[in-house]
Amino acid sequence: MKTYSKNTDKKTECKDGAKRLVLYADIMGFSHRVTFSKHKKLKKELQGFKTFWQKRIKPLEQGNHIKSVQFSDSILIVANGTSKKMFNLITKSAVCLMQSAIKLDFPIKGVLAQGEFSRDKDNELYFGLPLVEAYQLHNEMHYYGIIVHHSAEPIVKKYSDAKNPYTKMTIPLKNGKALHYLRHNFERGI
Repeated sequence: MKTYSKNTDKKTECKDGAKRLVLYADIMGFSHRVTFSKHKKLKKELQGFKTFWQKRIKPLEQGNHIKSVQFSDSILIVANGTSKKMFNLITKSAVCLMQSAIKLDFPIKGVLAQGEFSRDKDNELYFGLPLVEAYQLHNEMHYYGIIVHHSAEPIVKKYSDAKNPYTKMTIPLKNGKALHYLRHNFERGI
């Protein structure tokens, strides 16, 4: 699949099964909301949340470098590669998502992972090891926020800096604790 950037005449190739940064996030308490909320009210809240965070990351999606999708309470943001530019774009997208979630009272937790990943929007097919790893770690987390899976640590170590700070912290898990990187100061913005 070939796509074209609005900012240049250069083609941006989206190779199937390429190494990518993948952010998987989930809205917490979703089953409770569905069970105890009026359907129309919840639909309006979800539409508002999705519209709000997608509007904030829309500038980051220019050039076909970042793509996002939401299905029910699951959110997927995929960068078209693992370069410094892709790392910065997915980090900014994560910040926008977290700020939107906090502002609109949608508690989320998520994981940024890296690896071979395929995205086929036409067939609604998204799969790869980074999604599996992000999902599994997300299920183990007892922490609201976005952390980095060990698969993406080399990228974080290589590209994080004072403008894009990440900190390694102890994260509570279902069966203990583990050290993971997370973006420092989500509230500070981008």
